Amino acid sequence: MMLRGVLAVSLVLVCAGSSTAQRASKDPETLAKDGAAALNERRFDDALAAFTAAAAGLPNDANVALGAGLAAYMLARPGDAETWLIRALMLRTSLTQASIVLGELQHRGGRLEDAIATYDAALKLAPKENTRELEDRLAAWRKEQQLVSRFSRSQGTHFTVLFDGPTDEFLARRIVDHLESAYLHVGESLSAYPTQPITVVLYTTQQFQDITRMPAWSGASYDGRIHVPVRGALQATEQLDRVLTHEYVHAVVANIGGPAVPVWMNEGLATALEPGGAEQSDAVLAAIDVRPRLQQLHGSFSGLNGAQAHLAYAYSTYAVRRIIQLRGANAVVGLLRDLARGVDFNTAFGKHVEMRYEEFDAMVRRDSH
Repeated sequence: MMLRGVLAVSLVLVCAGSSTAQRASKDPETLAKDGAAALNERRFDDALAAFTAAAAGLPNDANVALGAGLAAYMLARPGDAETWLIRALMLRTSLTQASIVLGELQHRGGRLEDAIATYDAALKLAPKENTRELEDRLAAWRKEQQLVSRFSRSQGTHFTVLFDGPTDEFLARRIVDHLESAYLHVGESLSAYPTQPITVVLYTTQQFQDITRMPAWSGASYDGRIHVPVRGALQATEQLDRVLTHEYVHAVVANIGGPAVPVWMNEGLATALEPGGAEQSDAVLAAIDVRPRLQQLHGSFSGLNGAQAHLAYAYSTYAVRRIIQLRGANAVVGLLRDLARGVDFNTAFGKHVEMRYEEFDAMVRRDSH
């Protein structure tokens, strides 16, 4: 299952190009097929345009609304995605795929009660093959809701920190200060400043494992909110600063590029911008001869063991730093923005890095030894 940049009307028209008149002359069923083909080919901008046009002639077709919702989700347009997904479920309450994506959207937005209600309703109607996924997510979300409902909060300009009890209050205030500093540092590096407040949740190590289900080597996570285990954090402020900056960069990447960003680029940029991240990555690469292909690092790192994860992070960081050395940080940001518009990764990469992805991959593998 797929788990805000909103395009200006002029940009949509530019992306659509001459196909606008063609869409107007097509019947709704053909438009829906065009949308499905574009979705499968990851041309999300084209998919959303086709499904939106199809919906005008097929207002009661739940699959058309679902297709538009999935395309909007992949274009990092959560408000539009939610509108379409709710419409799909109003037309067909048993459309489990719409419920799954809608619940994830609500959870990523910090709306736990809404996410739980969406999955509760879906579970009653879901086919058997989906019930385990829904039950597992519901159990995790209910545990998270029960835990954070008793948490206190510390408020900054751009961040809200949730913490468990008065013993963490000083730490929470320090974390707000760290993050506000990271907001400026990362903003200066990428010329990107998220406008929506970001929530940070502080846990014990056990709470973090129970709620996030991240691998043991993980030091924090981002899923729309930043989750941080804070045992000993006051005694390791440099490590805390690295972790907080790293996870904040993930929030920036999500804001700019949406869910279509390859994991190596997301993790590599986050590590490159964290204090000491570049040096630490160089040390890891100096001790290991193996180099993966970047294509192998497009998906989640969560299935890797500790040693594999260290290599994946270090190599991803080197690759992102090479892009910045070659073309500047603006090239990375431009690439991310194109991904949010639905541009194919290889096309966006060639446009902003000015070389074919395969050539860059070979160069990085050669030069990183």
